[in-house]
Amino acid sequence: MDAEPTPAGQATPAGISFHNANAVRAGFFTAIIVWVLIVLPVGGPLGMLLKLLLLGAGGFLAVIFYTRRTGEILSVASGARLGWITGVLFYVIWILFFTVTLVVVQQEGGGLIEAYRKQLVEAQTPAETMKQMMELMNSPGIFATAIIMMLVLFFAIFTLPMIVGGAVAAKMLERGQTSV
Repeated sequence: MDAEPTPAGQATPAGISFHNANAVRAGFFTAIIVWVLIVLPVGGPLGMLLKLLLLGAGGFLAVIFYTRRTGEILSVASGARLGWITGVLFYVIWILFFTVTLVVVQQEGGGLIEAYRKQLVEAQTPAETMKQMMELMNSPGIFATAIIMMLVLFFAIFTLPMIVGGAVAAKMLERGQTSV
């Protein structure tokens, strides 16, 4: 949806949505940057914190890219919406790579359950815990429910920090605009 002229002849900015090409472009470009940085191997609790902060920075960066491209200062709600768009696009990229990984694991390693079993062995999981986990994974209904819950959880993990990052960036840019 393009901007419509106002009665005074000036164009009004397009709302932040998937219909706004500049918003989608900024979100997609940022999602790719964040994806490349997130897949870098940094482990442990510090690595997890760094990745969470990187997700928040993704929403922040998307607002910066959008503002630089359009010159429009976003409201906090619009910044949050742009962060959400970036998170959704990041999730789509992640889900594509996750699906490819599942296909490769299925073809080469005996399936997802076998891959999880190997991870449990490598993590030196106690025998009783491993037995319980394998019983759960061998139940198709429980395993499918666990995968669906994991997908929903990852959607929230990816989008919420980006929403916050987008809102923070918009607030900071809004403050900078009013102080000038």
